[in-house]
Amino acid sequence: MTGRAQFIPALTKPYTYFSFYKEWKEKEGFWVRFIAILAVSGFLHALSFFAAYPSFKSISFVKAAKLSGAEHELLRFFISLAGGAWGIVVALLFLQAGTLFLYAFFRDIGYKTLFYLITVVYVLFLIGLAFELPVQFVLGAEEVVQPLGFGFAGVLFFKHGFWQELLNLINVFNIWGAVVIYYALRQLSFKAKSYCLAVTICGSIFWLVFYSFYAALVSGQLV
Repeated sequence: MTGRAQFIPALTKPYTYFSFYKEWKEKEGFWVRFIAILAVSGFLHALSFFAAYPSFKSISFVKAAKLSGAEHELLRFFISLAGGAWGIVVALLFLQAGTLFLYAFFRDIGYKTLFYLITVVYVLFLIGLAFELPVQFVLGAEEVVQPLGFGFAGVLFFKHGFWQELLNLINVFNIWGAVVIYYALRQLSFKAKSYCLAVTICGSIFWLVFYSFYAALVSGQLV
């Protein structure tokens, strides 16, 4: 039985979609969509770096260079290209790490199927990034608050650090992604519902805490 890899049904009706998905021996169209995701990820990250360029201008060595207007535009272009390349690398790292994490708990599902599931979830990350872009263009900032989440609470109640990063990650897209993963695991795995729920919740908390700690540490704002 052959089916077609589709992201929208997988995101909007994960329980129904993955109940059919597990019956398909062949999945058409996945690699085309996968390449499209890498391209979109690169493009959105390039736009993000382009929008954030005003914040790069404040870096000491950029100030010291005393660039002309044309030179600033050229540097902005190259930074955007670097951002695009980074966007592809981020996508590959995210997909690989997420798949390996789930594979440690759900070997019965199989690596390929779990890779597809994480690819579906990554689409939500890209949608979230697209929602942040208008704010970045307005503020010219490298990091902005996710509009559809608790990031504003983090800005209001925490000046710096881990908690600000964590609250910003608690948003519609990450919660949606966790829901998709849970319902997909329920359909794809023979393991108990409670096991699927526990892995989903614990895994989501682990990644949120890990990334928040990492982001705060890199920015020098851990406390």
